[in-house]
Amino acid sequence: LMDLQLSDSNFRRHILLQYLILFQYLKGQVKFKSSNPVLTDEQSLWIEDTTKAVYQLLSENPPDGERFSKMVEHILNTEENWNSWKNEGCPSFVKERSQPEFQLGPADSKPMRPVRKRPAPEDFLGKGPNKKILMGNEELTRLWNLCPDNMEACKSESREYMPTLEEFFEEAIEQADPENMVENKYKAVNNSNYGWRALRLLARRSPHFFQPTNQQFKSLPEYLENMVIKLAKELPPPSEEIKTGEDEDEEDNDALLKENNESPEVQQDKAMTGEQIEALAARLGEHWRALAPYLEMKEPDIRQIEADSEDVRMRAKQLLVAWQDQEGAHATPENLVAALGRAGLGELAE
Repeated sequence: LMDLQLSDSNFRRHILLQYLILFQYLKGQVKFKSSNPVLTDEQSLWIEDTTKAVYQLLSENPPDGERFSKMVEHILNTEENWNSWKNEGCPSFVKERSQPEFQLGPADSKPMRPVRKRPAPEDFLGKGPNKKILMGNEELTRLWNLCPDNMEACKSESREYMPTLEEFFEEAIEQADPENMVENKYKAVNNSNYGWRALRLLARRSPHFFQPTNQQFKSLPEYLENMVIKLAKELPPPSEEIKTGEDEDEEDNDALLKENNESPEVQQDKAMTGEQIEALAARLGEHWRALAPYLEMKEPDIRQIEADSEDVRMRAKQLLVAWQDQEGAHATPENLVAALGRAGLGELAE
């Protein structure tokens, strides 16, 4: 029976591996051994020779004997490192941070303080005159400074890409009404693209998507048709109120009063209007090229403006519009006046 068992390669591998573990235990200097046997020189020599023979047998044992032998040797060598760590009392792996060394000054023997890192420039932190944060790239700088408060920009309604249930299913609800007499093949629920988007929207916004039901639907259009009928009973009907001319006039008057009551500081923070750009472009004229470097315009952009038009007024307008697109929310009259002053064109801002 023993000969039959030894003919199994997996069994031979287990037996040889147990020999290696036993030999390492006998040779290893483990501090916390229950017994501490001492090997004679003859025994140690026999263990070394036998260990080499066992590794040779493992490398010849299929499958992947050589690879398995190297892997076992690597694991057992790693175990010796763990034994050394245990013998040292299991010290912490986290090394303490070394204290900064004090250097002696050239003139006296007093220790010098550690050199502190240079603070970041104000322009990088958005504390400069233009209050613009530099991101190291022209396009990233433009995108980052589109809105002064990035968290508020992320909460903007314009970033709400998911439609509401009323907006998305408005057409399907109208088609489900028998009075409209819409044929089934023309209904939106039969469109596979519409059905896929409808399922995703229902999973995000409708509780009916997760409610169990005993109804069995044979197809997706049939399921959506049933869901549209439920939504039609719950969603409010579309508003058909038409504002009268008097209401619009009152809203315009309220907006005008609100604009007039704003403080000068708030008005200064507003972006440049089209009328202001037209008026300044007419006064700027041929001086537009002197202003371009102070608006952080690159030379390729300046050459492109020159190639697009020969009229100096149109070139000035293109310069101001490009600056407005680049600065975003920071394209305010106050910043433009400051740039005109640095360019020596302050009289044009009056």
